[in-house]
Amino acid sequence: MNERQPVELAAAPPPPTTPLLYGLVDYQKDSLRFLEHLIERYGDVLRWRMPITIHIVNHPDDVKRILSAPSERFSKQTIDYKILSGSLGKGLVTNDGASWARQRRLMQPMFHNRAINPFDAPINALTNELAARWAQLAPGTTVALEQEMSTLTFKVVGTTLFGVDVEPYAQEIAEILEVINISTHELRALLTLIPWLPTPHNRRSHDAVRRLDRIVYGLINARRASGERRDDILDRLMSARDEDDGAGMDEKQIRDEVVTLLLAGHETSANALLWTFEQIAQHPEVEARLLDELRTELDGQPALSGDLVRLPYLKQVVQETMRLRPPVWAIARRSHQDEVFQGFRVAAGAYMMIMPYMLHRHRDFWPNPLQFDPERFSPKRTENRHSYCYLPFAAGPRTCIGAGMAMLEIQLVIANLLPRFKVTPVPGHPLEPAAKVTLKPRYGMPVTITPRH
Repeated sequence: MNERQPVELAAAPPPPTTPLLYGLVDYQKDSLRFLEHLIERYGDVLRWRMPITIHIVNHPDDVKRILSAPSERFSKQTIDYKILSGSLGKGLVTNDGASWARQRRLMQPMFHNRAINPFDAPINALTNELAARWAQLAPGTTVALEQEMSTLTFKVVGTTLFGVDVEPYAQEIAEILEVINISTHELRALLTLIPWLPTPHNRRSHDAVRRLDRIVYGLINARRASGERRDDILDRLMSARDEDDGAGMDEKQIRDEVVTLLLAGHETSANALLWTFEQIAQHPEVEARLLDELRTELDGQPALSGDLVRLPYLKQVVQETMRLRPPVWAIARRSHQDEVFQGFRVAAGAYMMIMPYMLHRHRDFWPNPLQFDPERFSPKRTENRHSYCYLPFAAGPRTCIGAGMAMLEIQLVIANLLPRFKVTPVPGHPLEPAAKVTLKPRYGMPVTITPRH
C-alpha cells in the first residue's frame, strides 16, 4: 500500500446505500429489471442492504482493478461459489488461490487454439445430425429451441470431453441441471449451505449430485479400465503433469474439472446460441447480411476452424448478442482490504458484485446500448473501447479457459444451420431473460423451423 492510500481511504465516504431490504419483492419478481433501476438510482458504486449486504461495482476502471488483482486482494470466497461448489467441487470456476493457479497452469495447454481447432469436425458432424432431423419436420412445426441447443451442446461437450456419444445421459443431465441451475440468491439455494437441513430442494440437490457423480466417475473409470488413449480432454486431464513437481490430478480433481466443463461448458454455449438465433430473427437486415457472408465465403459447405477468419460479420453478430445477453450475467468477489471505488470507501470483507449484463449497457461506453448493432465490434469501433466494459467470458487472469472453444462452437453451429433453416420465434411468446446461474429465457424459446430453398 503506498503512502497516499491511507489518507484517501480515511477521507473517502461510504458508497450510496439503500434502505434495509430495499426492493426485495421487486428483485424476486424480475431481478434484472430491478438491478437496472438500482444502478440508475444509486450510480456505479452502491451498497445494497439485503440479508447479505452487496456492494455493486459497475464502472470498468473498478472492474479492471478487481478482476486483474490476485486472490489475496479479491477472492472467490463468496456465498455464490460456496453454493456452486456443492455440485462443481473445486473445478476452475469455483477454485481459488494457489490451488486454482496450479489447475489453470495444468489445463491451459488443453485449450490453446491448436488444441481445440480439430474439434471442428465433431461439432459439424453433430450439427449435421440436428440439421437432418430438422429437415424432416413438417412445415410450421414448433420446437423448443432451448432444448434443441442444450442437447446439441451437451453432445458436443460430451464428445470433446470423452470421445464418446453421451446422448444416453442427455435427459438425466437436463434433469440435474434443472435442480442445480437456480440463482444463488434464492433462499432454497442458500439453504444448501446447511446440507443436513431436510428441505425439498436440499434432498433434490443431494440426489442430483449423486446421479452426476455416478455418470462422471463411470465414464472416467471406463476410460481407465479400457487403457484406451484418445485425443480428447479427458485424456489430457488424466495425463497432465505439473512442470514443477511432476504431479498429476487426483481422481476427485479430475471429476471436479470434468463436471465443471460438462455443466458450465454446455449450458453457457447453449444459451449463447439460442439468444443469437433470436437476435438474428428479430433483425432481418442483420440476417440478410450474415447470410450473404456465409453463402459467399462457404458456398454451401460447413465452416471449418480455419474459415472463421473469413467470416468477420458472423463473429460480430455473436459478440453483440453476448453483449445484450451475456450467458454469465454476474461475477462475485470478496474484498480482503479496504478499497476506494469512484471516490467511495468499501471496507475489507465486502461482498462485491460485478454484472456484465449491466456493464454491457453502460451508456458512457455503449451509445444506444439497447440497440442490437453488430458493427459495434468492427475493428474501427473497438480500437479505443475500454477493455473491461465487455465481459462475456470475464477478464484478467481468470478469463474463462473455455472462451476459445465456446466461440468456435457457437460460430460453427450458426454457420452450419442459418443458411439451411430460418428460425422464427413464435409470435407473441415472451422472450424475457431470467437471471439464474446463467442467463436463460424465462419462459423458454419456442420457434418454428423453415428450410431455406
